[in-house]
Amino acid sequence: MLISPAPAPRTEPLLSSPALEQLLTCYPRTPEAEERLRELHALLTSARPQEPLAARLTWLEELVRWLQARGATPSRRGRLAPVESPGSARLRLLVEVLGEAPAWCESLRDVLASVLAETSALRLFTEPGLSAARGLLGDAVARLGQRLVPPAPDERDLSPFVWRLFPGKEGQAWLDELSEELVVAFCALLRAPSFAPLTEAVEDAVLVLAARASALGLASDVLARLPPGPLEHSPFVRLPRACEALRWEVRTGAQGSTVERRRKVCAEAIAGCRAATQRVLRHMDAHAVGTDLVYRLEQLGHALDRLESLLWLLAPDRVHATPGAALRLLSSLVDAHARERSVAALFRSSVRCISRRIFEHTGEVGRHYIATTQDEYHRMVSAAAGGGLLTAGTAALKLAITFAALPLFFEGLAAATNYALGFLLIQLLGFTLATKQPSMTGAALAASMDVKAGDKGMHSLVRQLACITRSQLASVFGNLGAVVATVTVVGLVLQALRGQPLLEPSEAEYVVRSLHPLKSGTLLFAALTGVLLWCSSVFGGWLENWVHYQRLPEALARHPGLRCLLGEARAKWLGEALARHACGLGANVSLGLLLGMTPAVCRFFGLPMDVRHVTLSAGTLAFAGTALGPERLVEPAFLWAVVGILCVGVINLAVSFSLGLSAAVRARGLEPVGFLRLAGAVLAGGLRSLSEFVLPPVTLLPAPPPSSRYGVRSAARPRASTRGGEGFHGMPLAPSRTPPSTPHQSR
Repeated sequence: MLISPAPAPRTEPLLSSPALEQLLTCYPRTPEAEERLRELHALLTSARPQEPLAARLTWLEELVRWLQARGATPSRRGRLAPVESPGSARLRLLVEVLGEAPAWCESLRDVLASVLAETSALRLFTEPGLSAARGLLGDAVARLGQRLVPPAPDERDLSPFVWRLFPGKEGQAWLDELSEELVVAFCALLRAPSFAPLTEAVEDAVLVLAARASALGLASDVLARLPPGPLEHSPFVRLPRACEALRWEVRTGAQGSTVERRRKVCAEAIAGCRAATQRVLRHMDAHAVGTDLVYRLEQLGHALDRLESLLWLLAPDRVHATPGAALRLLSSLVDAHARERSVAALFRSSVRCISRRIFEHTGEVGRHYIATTQDEYHRMVSAAAGGGLLTAGTAALKLAITFAALPLFFEGLAAATNYALGFLLIQLLGFTLATKQPSMTGAALAASMDVKAGDKGMHSLVRQLACITRSQLASVFGNLGAVVATVTVVGLVLQALRGQPLLEPSEAEYVVRSLHPLKSGTLLFAALTGVLLWCSSVFGGWLENWVHYQRLPEALARHPGLRCLLGEARAKWLGEALARHACGLGANVSLGLLLGMTPAVCRFFGLPMDVRHVTLSAGTLAFAGTALGPERLVEPAFLWAVVGILCVGVINLAVSFSLGLSAAVRARGLEPVGFLRLAGAVLAGGLRSLSEFVLPPVTLLPAPPPSSRYGVRSAARPRASTRGGEGFHGMPLAPSRTPPSTPHQSR
């Protein structure tokens, strides 16, 4: 911190009110002009360089508030009023007045020089918008702590005073609208020696930021993602040395080619650091993303940007351009300070990369659930039927757990275990569950949302949506048909063997009542289940990314214990299996936990919430139907329950698909297509286009080989007759002048 004694009081008296009257003669005698000049006169005559630091800071704050105030500003007599912003107008008036009154200018210069000498600007240059090496969570906790308990003020620190002068976006906007010519003129009046403490702070800040950028770039997880090579050639090692060399040359008064050469070395080191950062980001895009590493790389980029600005101030190529560069730097510091107070902004930029990675992988998985041919469609129906067959057992265990009257926690744990094991078994056997697909197919559709200008009808997007819709319907019908048929057969067999149904009549009636779409919370519970389905897909994508980021497959393949226990080949197979099934494992286990524990946790807090999964609910309703008997299936209560199942299916799929699509679109940074525009494109195709959303894809027959050896004939053109040398409508064919080709030419 730089501290110098306060300047001695000046014996020369300040300008008195007669000088103000003389100054007023230079401007039009309007009420606005007199008011502005009297306000400025009162401020400048009250400047006291010998007062305590707090008083001088208060005076400077009042002067800046006067500059930022709105209102008409007079122009000198005989001059046209320039077109300028309000802030520039008042700064122009101040520069003109200081040029006419050297005593006032000297008072302002002494106050500013003494304030800069007694305060430190190091934190002003090194802290706004830059992390103190705490990481993402550490910075989030620090920001929350500062919101609750603001830090103790340090009156020797210049940064809090600057934040008071230029609060948030308003202060930044005022700085941006200032005229650079007026700023240069104002700094020329104050003279360069007044800003000497700021120059020393810039030199210190260069060293601090260079060391911080070097530490971030030499972290182990950063070096592990860079090409191997000697560490001494790393730009992160050369950066602090280059900055120190430039600082030393500037401090010793070197000029010309020496400073230019040192500046070029610093620019090359900064460019090398940026290139290394981009290589690390590309490596993460290709393999896996770490949120904390992305945050630290963003901080590294901000530190390099700040360092580059400070190096330009330290060794400018043009002296008169320094005030303008300092003004732009101050505006960026104010903006960085305003952004660093937001906790949401802290996570928004860092989570964007990992969310894009998650939804890209989820979209890749979702493409496997989109049937484009008849064979794929039939395989989809068969896999969905297998999933419905296994879901029948999960539904039976669900009913047994529900009516077992277990303690609340153990009921939720048993239900979660039942769901998770059932979903995992479906995945291991290669079957599908319809409700798990929408969030993944929505992420796959997001890749087609970037509609090009030439595709005004959105034909490709409509075709993709048609494939997704009919594939989803195939899975739903396969699941529901298999689960209802299986439950009916199992229920009747058990009833024949036991002599009584699986459910008591009261339990069966409870199941029917709980699925009524209007007299129960079925619709709300179905929407909640759609949200949980989407959350499980997000967790599955996150687990897949985390497994690859931590390199768990390689770790398992080389684990000494596993290789000794299972053998080298089986350990390698285990690692590869984890890499392939990490997303499904995370999605299935998390979905089981969410479906099983959410009702238990909500009831623990007194919230009567439940879940409604369309396949499981259809299975439980089928068990209730077998217990009640065929005569009860046509009663209104049971029919309303069937309607409830249909509503549950629609809500499950719609909520999960919309959340998956919107999240993937935001993660990719795409512009979403409006629903009305998309619906218009679908309806524009007519009945044929609508049928593609429901009916299986039609197999295209292979085209017959062309009769002409010169090319494939267009199907839109009429086919000429080859009988009797006649063409279309009996017209004679013109003789060919082309000689017969050789066998090689005909091929």
